[in-house]
Amino acid sequence: MSTACPDLEVLFTQLAEGHGPALEHVKTCPACAAVVEEHREMEKELFHLQDPFPPANFVPQVMARVAAAPVSTSVELRTGLSILGGALMLAFLLLVARGANAGQLGLAVAHGVVEMRAILVGVVGGMAAAWKTAAVPLSAALATLLVLSLVGLKKLAGTDVPAKV
Repeated sequence: MSTACPDLEVLFTQLAEGHGPALEHVKTCPACAAVVEEHREMEKELFHLQDPFPPANFVPQVMARVAAAPVSTSVELRTGLSILGGALMLAFLLLVARGANAGQLGLAVAHGVVEMRAILVGVVGGMAAAWKTAAVPLSAALATLLVLSLVGLKKLAGTDVPAKV
């Protein structure tokens, strides 16, 4: 065994691994043993440290600053459009990566258009039948009753809107 002390990087690497010639050297060298012991003590102290809690008024202060500087509509619009563009690009890339050819894509779009046409014809037919059988006033009355009930329930439940800071 060599009497020269190992490099600290080698020593700590072998200490983490739990074996190696540097650890054998530590058993015979008081200077290296002191370094390893100091390292172990420092690790113990680091484990005892705790993350400090933020001050009690931290969240209200942050929310007040957010409310004081709202994001402009143009920034929100640009952000939303960039997210939409990225999602569409990703969808297109996934479609290409899966090997779907343009013919299958065209068939899928044509099938969707035909289905939408059938749904539209059904909805228009249903509206015409409702109009002819005087179901529109009944539907309007039921919708009004539903809306009034929901408004009443909201007033009974109260509002949980936090006070502005």
